[in-house]
Amino acid sequence: MPYDVRSVANYVLETAERLDITVTNISVNKIVYFLHAWFLAKTGQPLVTAKIEAWDYGPVFRELYMQFKPFGAGRITVLATRRNPSTAKEEVCPVGIEREDEEFLQPLLLRYLQMTPASLVRLSHESGGPWDQVYNHSGESNPGMRISDEAIQQYFRCQTRH
Repeated sequence: MPYDVRSVANYVLETAERLDITVTNISVNKIVYFLHAWFLAKTGQPLVTAKIEAWDYGPVFRELYMQFKPFGAGRITVLATRRNPSTAKEEVCPVGIEREDEEFLQPLLLRYLQMTPASLVRLSHESGGPWDQVYNHSGESNPGMRISDEAIQQYFRCQTRH
């Protein structure tokens, strides 16, 4: 059931457009990360299958970063696309989020859309959080600085108990 990360990004972007809220590359990456994290904590299942990496400014989905890199720190004005395997043409990723999932995600999305990119970065950098555990690790190297779903699920499940 996990969704394409670009489809979830489009869900964020379409909602933001309806509300006239600016979404940047940093903010879309953090918002999708937080939606994924809370979904994982609630259901035990990933919202998206894309790899999450620990970069300087927090968790990043490489697919989203590359797609929206041309916008820099400015407002994203297009939806995420993918190449259709049948036609080899670039097409907008359909959102297609199931109703039950959207009912859970919508209140979270509205909350995170109100936050500035800097606030989202600070929130993603919480001491002891998944990004912090990977980015500031000690010991063996962590190629690709991947943040595992297991680390995310364990951390966010503890957050729901407070």
